[in-house]
Amino acid sequence: MTLFHELYGAYFRIAARVLARRRSTKLEVQEIIQEEGFRDSVLFVPPRLLPQKDGSDWGLLREAEQGVYEPVIQHLPEMPVTLLEKRWLRARLDDPRMGLFLDDAQIRALHRELAEIDPLWRPEDLDYTDRFADGDPYTDKEYRARFGILLAALQRHEVLDIQFTGRFGLAQRWEFLPLKLEYSGRDDKFRVHGWQLDRGGIRRSGVLNAARIRQIHPTGRIWQGELSMAFYFEERRCREPVTVRITPERNGVERFLMEFAFYEKKAERDLETGECTVRLWYDKMDETELLIRLLGYGPVLEILGPPAFRAQAAKRVAAQARLLKHPENS
Repeated sequence: MTLFHELYGAYFRIAARVLARRRSTKLEVQEIIQEEGFRDSVLFVPPRLLPQKDGSDWGLLREAEQGVYEPVIQHLPEMPVTLLEKRWLRARLDDPRMGLFLDDAQIRALHRELAEIDPLWRPEDLDYTDRFADGDPYTDKEYRARFGILLAALQRHEVLDIQFTGRFGLAQRWEFLPLKLEYSGRDDKFRVHGWQLDRGGIRRSGVLNAARIRQIHPTGRIWQGELSMAFYFEERRCREPVTVRITPERNGVERFLMEFAFYEKKAERDLETGECTVRLWYDKMDETELLIRLLGYGPVLEILGPPAFRAQAAKRVAAQARLLKHPENS
């Protein structure tokens, strides 16, 4: 099996997009090439797609009228599922999280279609490190049912009536408009971002852990206002970023940039020492979690600021040192 297949190539995608159009001008073909191709693709791909007098083109288009071209094929190009994709999909079917997005009948049907396909990997091949063991109960029927209501409401922009257990064990009830689902690989949990509503209007932003939801009911009310994720995250964004310095020991820089790939950040690297200084913006509600994650890097990472955040880190490190020195006090 070849890992890289021509179906994934840029030129295949370019040709497919051009052939999917009933008619195209030279300018439109060039725009598709610029969007899908490489920087220099506009230099040599157009002569391959557009008809040439010497017959050096790929023979995919013919000139319908002056400056307008049409495909020679009768059927639209299709993207067949490759063996690699089938093996990937077969492996994903063994992931219990698939049951949150597909019902049992769909999963059984896929198992039948892929019965003779070897999975690309098996669950026992994966060894997770630095992950909490109390992940969400993905196979629990009630959890799956609540997740399904949440997912449908998110797609329809529907307001929900949600009862959940808060951070300190207190029962709460919100009128909630979900905006985005988020999965944490470290926690092995789903949570949902959205707006807490009051009297039909936005009260404040909120984040709910899916497993803490106890009851969830659709209200039938579809939100008609604008839904801006940029505005939502700007409202939750910290005012001042955390600044850290990471040294290259134990692949510290690479590990940090990979773990925090989805965070908004600006990084500068010293080519002589290999050290990397990063400014990291984060959700204000996740400050404690971020602090714990940063401290997990040990001596390869130094928190430079802000002063209040650095003071929190120093306080935690001092407390840990006391416990190591006097374990009987723990």
